[in-house]
Amino acid sequence: MIRETKDADLEATVALVQAADDARVVSVASVRQRRKTRPERARMVDLVAELDGAVVGSGAGGLQIDTTTEGAAWAFLTVDRDHRRRGIGDALGARLLDHLRSVGATSATSLIRWSEEAERWALERGWTRVLTGPLIAVDPRGVLDPSPAPGFSCVPLNAVTPEAAYEAVREAALDEPSPVPHDAIPYDDFLRDWEDPDTDLEASTAVVDEAGSVAAFAFINIVDDRGQHGFTGTVRAHRGRGLATAAKRRALCAAAARGVTRVTTSNAEENAAMRAINRRLGFEPIGEHVILKLDL
Repeated sequence: MIRETKDADLEATVALVQAADDARVVSVASVRQRRKTRPERARMVDLVAELDGAVVGSGAGGLQIDTTTEGAAWAFLTVDRDHRRRGIGDALGARLLDHLRSVGATSATSLIRWSEEAERWALERGWTRVLTGPLIAVDPRGVLDPSPAPGFSCVPLNAVTPEAAYEAVREAALDEPSPVPHDAIPYDDFLRDWEDPDTDLEASTAVVDEAGSVAAFAFINIVDDRGQHGFTGTVRAHRGRGLATAAKRRALCAAAARGVTRVTTSNAEENAAMRAINRRLGFEPIGEHVILKLDL
């Protein structure tokens, strides 16, 4: 049976997501809050596949609201490994795509942890690979303290206002490789990430100039002893000074102080500058993330 997700399903759906990609750092509290605060204009849907009273599959999708690209949407689904090849993924996928078409979507993207099985399943159903990037990890306990350029300092992200961080994120996002441009990030959606229970604003870092303006930033999510980098970037006027490196160093050191032993992240192949930063910080490959696209 395919039905809409209930709060009682969240432990099962989080477990499914983490089984599909153990680099994902997400808690039930985070998913619950994001369900409560999701914007109506995103037209999101959450579904589960239930078999004999157990949740064996999960899917979600909606319009992409951080872009000016008309009809852009996203979708994701996963099925418990022991229940695959029974048509559950097809049933979930059909419901998700029908919903996206009904709300005006003309294309959808999906980020997956690469596996031969997952990509073969998607390609057979018309999806195409549009972006790839190595999935990498580091033990933050071995990362050196930051040494920002003269005139700049590293502070916890919650030492600056969300409005200041938003302006820096909005500018840096314009240059992030993506199937559709992140050129219209709504402030209220940014606040959902800022207020997410998994976003550690003490470990996440802003690099500020002498006037207190945000020049670079690095977000990090932490759940127990696992961390996952969110968006890291530098405003255009201050690039080439090592500020993103300093932000990441401070975030990783703060995560280590909280008992985190592994931090994961991924970057598109086209993002050579960030990939070079991560190599210098000691990140090593553990897999691959792939973004797929389907015309609807």
